[in-house]
Amino acid sequence: MPLIVYGIIFAYNTFFQLQRYYMLSKYSFGTYRTTYQNPIHKEALNYALDNGITHIDTSSNYMHGEAEIMIGQVIENRNREDFTIVSKGGYIQGENLKRVMEGFKVEDLVRYDESCFHSIHEEFLEDQINRSLERLKTDYIDVYLLHNPEYYLLKEIKVGMTEQAILKHHEIMQQRIKKAFAFLESKVKEGKIKAYGISSNSFAKKRINYHFLEYRHLINYAKEIAGDNHHFKVIQLPMNMFENEGEECAKWAYENGLEVHINRPLNAMKDDKMIRLASYEECINYDSLLSQIREINNDAFQEVIDQILKIENEYRWAGDVDDIIEYQVIPYIVQNINLDPVYFQLVDNFLNCYKSNIKSRISKEVAKELNINGPIDGVALKYLEQKEYITRILVGMRDKRYVKKILDYSKI
Repeated sequence: MPLIVYGIIFAYNTFFQLQRYYMLSKYSFGTYRTTYQNPIHKEALNYALDNGITHIDTSSNYMHGEAEIMIGQVIENRNREDFTIVSKGGYIQGENLKRVMEGFKVEDLVRYDESCFHSIHEEFLEDQINRSLERLKTDYIDVYLLHNPEYYLLKEIKVGMTEQAILKHHEIMQQRIKKAFAFLESKVKEGKIKAYGISSNSFAKKRINYHFLEYRHLINYAKEIAGDNHHFKVIQLPMNMFENEGEECAKWAYENGLEVHINRPLNAMKDDKMIRLASYEECINYDSLLSQIREINNDAFQEVIDQILKIENEYRWAGDVDDIIEYQVIPYIVQNINLDPVYFQLVDNFLNCYKSNIKSRISKEVAKELNINGPIDGVALKYLEQKEYITRILVGMRDKRYVKKILDYSKI
């Protein structure tokens, strides 16, 4: 074969390898609802890191810190410079909420509801960064984000307030952000974080919305604190095929040299209902597994099966069935039903099959409604991939199968 042909083949292969690397570099391993207690989650993260998805997004409140512990266990024996970790702080839930209720003092405390407080005060952020570093088993966090600071606005701004009162609350919000920026710059100097930013759902609200979080002053705050060499580098906001209100903010960030991280790419609000933008395959073993499940001689267990079968046609969002099975059905069976361990694998197989069939039904309905041929998630992700102002797309990858999907889409 002539040398020039080898050169053409090499160039061709190199081009597509670089193109695939670029596509993979756009994705971030989202750790919402992951825990160190589930080996499947750890397997998925290991697989992602081994196959080129090296950006990890987490938060101190994801599974009350268990997501960060999971990451720490996975990366413990890896080269720290081979991956990027983004974490967040601000929420006060779970153990943090218990600490506050027992007397742990937090300034600028927002008591949003009984199960969720919030603060971006420097002393609380100091505590949270140190705890995150410990859970992650690392000396530094690459990017630290203020997590939905607009909780102050959500709590304080009420319907019927005067414009003057509303503006006052927005001024307080901006001052709290500026103080937090000053603190985060000090953490960069200490080496505990490399950069910082804000993750906010309110970046994606209409400007006329009272809870919209103004972003145009943010770079000026950072420059006032640290000059042109400031470390305000990232914003994160929700965006998908149906929710584009945040596009103005994303373009502003891109034009000003900030990274734009997109969350909720596959969970969209449309016509006041949540739509999962993903396709799922039907489980072909369902009838066989159900027949075997029905042979288990345990009345209490069979009552649970009766209940989940009764509601199988009532699910309207794929995420609901995961929540019901993982956080209600399985814990109930483990805690309240004396089931012979010999059946554990069968029950696990059946529940996974049950979830797959419900998700398959819902995804077919969504595909028909949206007139989409082929994988819905592939279409939804390509839609975002093509936008030059988007730096990262956060995708929940709790299972190795989800990681494989992203790897497959990157080849298209």
